[in-house]
Amino acid sequence: MLGEQGFVALTADLGPAARYRAFLAAVRGDVRVVIGTRAAAFAPVRDLSLVALYDDGDDLLAEQRAPYPHAREVLAIRAADVGAAVLIAGYSRSCEVQRMVNRQWLIPLVAERGQLRRTAPRTRIAADTDQALARDPAARAARLPHDVFETIRVGLAAGPVLVQVPRAGYLTSLVCQDCREPVRCGHCHGPVRAGRADHGADDYGRTVMLSCRWCGRMLPQWQCPTCGFRRWRAPVVGAARTAEELGRAFPSTTVRQSMGGSVLDRVPSTPALVVATPGAEPPADDGYAAAVLLDTGLMLLRADLRASEEGLRRWLNVTALVRPGEQGGTVIAVGDTGSRPLQALVRTDPAGFAARELAERAEARFPPAVKLITVDGRTESLADFTGLLEPPEPTEILGPVELGPNATGDVMINRLTLRSPLTVGNRLTAAVKAVSATRSAKKAEGALRIQVDPVEIG
Repeated sequence: MLGEQGFVALTADLGPAARYRAFLAAVRGDVRVVIGTRAAAFAPVRDLSLVALYDDGDDLLAEQRAPYPHAREVLAIRAADVGAAVLIAGYSRSCEVQRMVNRQWLIPLVAERGQLRRTAPRTRIAADTDQALARDPAARAARLPHDVFETIRVGLAAGPVLVQVPRAGYLTSLVCQDCREPVRCGHCHGPVRAGRADHGADDYGRTVMLSCRWCGRMLPQWQCPTCGFRRWRAPVVGAARTAEELGRAFPSTTVRQSMGGSVLDRVPSTPALVVATPGAEPPADDGYAAAVLLDTGLMLLRADLRASEEGLRRWLNVTALVRPGEQGGTVIAVGDTGSRPLQALVRTDPAGFAARELAERAEARFPPAVKLITVDGRTESLADFTGLLEPPEPTEILGPVELGPNATGDVMINRLTLRSPLTVGNRLTAAVKAVSATRSAKKAEGALRIQVDPVEIG
């Protein structure tokens, strides 16, 4: 549509020579469109009139090296600077985009509910009716309830079936042993970790001490605020084991795995079971006949503030790979029927979920409703940083708290967290920048890793 000379691609796998040729074509104005990955946000496009970003919640759009820019923020700044139009597309909506919508910086363009009902697959949660519970009384506790096997059996009669499973060893936060609510710090609402100590006990009776990952407070007498239970657990799951179990349950069916270093590009439209980890789901020719979302609770229990938002994003991306409901496409999720992200999935309502999530983050003083800066380094370096810092009021200083040893294992790294309202966010950032400049001029020992509004907060 753009013609052979209408665009260039900028991706990391092009190689230095090809990237340089694409860069020159853009800076000279030989092409009008630049398409690429994260680094394409910096492409020197002449007479920039539109910036577009797909799936802004993908963590690959955030640079892992200083100064840690996010493609969404880079494009937004460039568009505001030259008056260009902005288009952010995706099947889900991040809280950052929702905040732009609330400020009327972006206008939502969404399909009508009638159109969604026609084009989206039929989505439901396992054991969501009294009839399903009567047929399978243990459905709420089972990892593979009867509804899942029935969905897979019907789907295989029409085409391939996708099964999404969180990868083995997926980092999860602690949860209450009784009600499965996440364990949070009572002071700053941060995630909690466990370590060896003389107080407290996990679900196996081991003596441990709980401590906050943010403010470092010890929680020797932790008690669940929801149910009052005092024990916790940290579940894990494996995708390879799931593939083996399903292979035994459907012995005459081809089972394909897509995960880690062996991600499939596509799968044919012939009946097969495709077991994939989040982000490695291959598209199917003519779409999947059905999809199964297993262990959804584990997706929501990662030690990350964005766990719910990320879980819904992953599930909606899977839903987009399934055939429309009018063609028999079905999606079934195994999890808590009262889970808000799962309810948003059933309703196909990412906008409503993002609005509520943003409101709750504002109430709990979480980004993007506040300005949050993390500073990682040695204890002495953080003490020097704190002594030089003159933060604006009101700014909360949480920590420092231990993160663990560095890459070589000879130095313990700690984290200091700064949090302030958005009204003084720019001043806080400027104060942190001034301290960094002062330490650099003094050639102070001990490097610091400073991140403003980090993508991963856990």
